[in-house]
Amino acid sequence: MNKLKQFVNIKRLGFLPSWIILFMDMGIVLFASLSSYFVFSTIGVKFYTTIPLLYRLVFYVIVLFFYFLVFKTYKGIIRYSSIKDAIRLFKAVFSTFITLFLVDTLYFIHAGRHIFVIFTIFLSSLVILFFLIFFRITVKWLFKYLSVKDGGNTVENLAIIGVNSTTIALAEAFVNDTSTYNLCFFIDKNKYLNDKKILGIPVIAKSNSIIAILRFHKIKNIVLIKNYLPEEEELAFLDACLENKIVVYNPKLVSGFDNGLNTSKSLKRYTLEELLYRETISIDNPNVINRLKGKTILVTGGAGSIGSELVNQIAHFEPATIVIVDQAETPLNTIQLNISQAFPSLTCHYELINVGNREEVFAVFEHYQPEIVFHAAAYKHVPVLETNFRQAIKVNIFGTKNVLDAAAAFGTNRFVFISTDKAVNPTNIMGASKRIAEIMVQSYFHTQTSESKMKIITTRFGNVLGSNGSVVHLFEDQIKKGGPVTVTHPEINRFFMTIPEACKLVLEAGTMGTGGEIYIFDMGKPVLIRKLAEKMIRLHGKEPYTDIDIVFTGLRSGEKLYEEILAHSSQTLPTYHPKILIAQDPVFSYAQVAAFLTKLSVTVFEDKETVIAVFKELVPEFIDTPKGGM
Repeated sequence: MNKLKQFVNIKRLGFLPSWIILFMDMGIVLFASLSSYFVFSTIGVKFYTTIPLLYRLVFYVIVLFFYFLVFKTYKGIIRYSSIKDAIRLFKAVFSTFITLFLVDTLYFIHAGRHIFVIFTIFLSSLVILFFLIFFRITVKWLFKYLSVKDGGNTVENLAIIGVNSTTIALAEAFVNDTSTYNLCFFIDKNKYLNDKKILGIPVIAKSNSIIAILRFHKIKNIVLIKNYLPEEEELAFLDACLENKIVVYNPKLVSGFDNGLNTSKSLKRYTLEELLYRETISIDNPNVINRLKGKTILVTGGAGSIGSELVNQIAHFEPATIVIVDQAETPLNTIQLNISQAFPSLTCHYELINVGNREEVFAVFEHYQPEIVFHAAAYKHVPVLETNFRQAIKVNIFGTKNVLDAAAAFGTNRFVFISTDKAVNPTNIMGASKRIAEIMVQSYFHTQTSESKMKIITTRFGNVLGSNGSVVHLFEDQIKKGGPVTVTHPEINRFFMTIPEACKLVLEAGTMGTGGEIYIFDMGKPVLIRKLAEKMIRLHGKEPYTDIDIVFTGLRSGEKLYEEILAHSSQTLPTYHPKILIAQDPVFSYAQVAAFLTKLSVTVFEDKETVIAVFKELVPEFIDTPKGGM
């Protein structure tokens, strides 16, 4: 056997074509049929001579060949044969027996003579079925043996958490494919399943913690179906797995498991989003489709992380046209390539402009006359805007005013402004500029006449995982370089949301809004940035503070320890969606806002302290913190 292992390189063996498998099966059929005939002849069975033996054998083989084609017994990959293949073979052989039985019966009724000795046909069918299945079992065992013993191919032990239809389907795939993982057992909390076997795989159902069981059996790989465990239990379990260097996988497509599945390619590690446990947000509102279908929609900041995802989601609702506005040339080119490939029939226009340029904004609106506008363009990096505060004013405040004025001038029906949690009790220029923009768009709505009211809606949410400039990217780069990972403060925390779910809620809120609302999103629980860094380090198979250090650098200028979604004086109203609330912030008169903007346009070129003093006239809760603060 050792010589066989040296001679056969398991990795180089490809899959046999279906026609070769069919040819091999027919060879087995002929061998089994002739062997059966020899045995029956030896023990003295008398065959009918109605039709010559050769013709009967040819007829039997042709019928069986036909049912092989009908039930596709040759389609499976022999090394991954499963009970499904055995069932297909049984159907083909049994159907052949029934067919021959009916032919013999009809011939007897017609001619008064038999063609086949039925009990020999039945026994021959069993022999043929045995040989066909035995052949597959032998090949499967041989490949399993070679896979496990091949020095260049490491097979790792693995356990599956939970017993249900999904995990059983997954287990069957592992039983079929043993080239990468050796499925050792299931773990379940149902004590009645303890010591039972499923597909030959034992079930462990004891009162011990799952981690204790895994450590005892030295299992370093597990499969966990998302949401199988309760939320808090799953979160604690995932943390424990990271600490014990246990790799947690989530199956990509359980419904697609079949004979030829390569299980290693159908598993994915739990993502950072899943390890932070953000429950998936699903939007199923027909009004979203009705609002967007057949419309001309303009998205500012459309090449950014939020804007591009908005464009991608809007594209699925069959708008007439999407106009994508951005000032960044390379990202705009990238989204143009991506959209043209993903949605070749969609009409898209790409405008390279800065929303701070009023003439350019008006020219775009005059040309396309959008019916719906999603305003996502903004400068967002707190430290950068603390020193470049004039750009924050130009883009975040007056850029928003330019887009708002253009939308009103050219008949836009719905205007959705995307804000941030940093606008609540701001401690930095970025947050204050976004709060001023919130006040401006909200007050503008209330100053409109009823005949031509544009629906103006504001959406406010926190940090987005994986967005451009996200701390996740910074940590990822630092970990790849071997550290250290830099965190500003041990207790700093943030709300997090994934890009797709944030955009889903923006579309939902933008659809439900009647105008003047500030919608806030349920961001779940805040996450300690220190814990986020630790999880990311462990995801890379390293140990924080040992393999990769975490260094605390101190709060940056304008940075809070924590973010807020609501101001302290605010109250909320519920909506039909549990993840969306309406903030009851005070509404300003547009005359007051207009006077403020006039004053700001004059003082924008003054020093930072002067600008901050003007900011506080409209946003008195703005507390400037030179080195950060609460």
